[in-house]
Amino acid sequence: MRKILFLFVIFFTISTGYSQYYGFLGKRVIINLEMTTSPAYLQRNFISDALEQKNVSSRAAKYLGMNFFANPSVEYAAWKKGTVGVGYIFFSSPFDGIQHNVYFEDPSVIYSDYMIDGYSNFEGCKGMLTSHGFNLYYKQYLKNSVAPIGHYFKFNLDGFFIRYFMDGLPDYTNVPLSKQTVFYCPEYDINSPKPLSDIQKGKTALFGFKVEYGYDFWPVSFMKMSLGLSLGSTFGGYNALYDFDFFGDALDATYKNYAKGRILGTYFLQFKLGIGFLAF
Repeated sequence: MRKILFLFVIFFTISTGYSQYYGFLGKRVIINLEMTTSPAYLQRNFISDALEQKNVSSRAAKYLGMNFFANPSVEYAAWKKGTVGVGYIFFSSPFDGIQHNVYFEDPSVIYSDYMIDGYSNFEGCKGMLTSHGFNLYYKQYLKNSVAPIGHYFKFNLDGFFIRYFMDGLPDYTNVPLSKQTVFYCPEYDINSPKPLSDIQKGKTALFGFKVEYGYDFWPVSFMKMSLGLSLGSTFGGYNALYDFDFFGDALDATYKNYAKGRILGTYFLQFKLGIGFLAF
């Protein structure tokens, strides 16, 4: 009986030690609930808008406003030094946009102050965007760390599928939306006018890559805490940063590009806080 018990203890010790190379407590799959945030000093967001409505100074609202992403994911311990994962990303925010080089017809209104050669700039429009997306990642644990515990580098490929809506024309036009029945812009054939609603809303996609440095630790045996800091860039969204050329001529400034630029502005620098749970 003692020999059997002794062999069982040895077998259990070896099995446990082996399993530690591939997860935690013999389990390899972790369900993560993570949130990332980034500064929003130059962009509107829900927090800054709410603070300004509470009569907080615009300067304070600007520096207190933050961007927030929700990012649940499933992570798998692939080997003793690394994990792989797939996740869902959600982001929503107000944003400001410009649509250059557009033309609209309304016989009852003269746009002498805002039209040059039959074109007008829709500046100062406020809108809303919502993004649903995904991310694929690999985490490499460093030095003596064994997945999924310790310091790591995480390599993220993110995809954002964006829908946006502009809430109307800027105030200076004083044109009721009901009168905006004919609309042209460079994306359309001048012989095939489109309604203004065609550019007030739209959808686009944007992808990005970032590198994160972080630390995973387990305060209790079934729950993981994770802290991280990441730097990255999207593959696009830069058009909105350069609206005009050297001579002041409008470039490719559209609501679509401003929506992409809003995502880009949240992506450069992000801070992460997350919890995870052992699944199986």
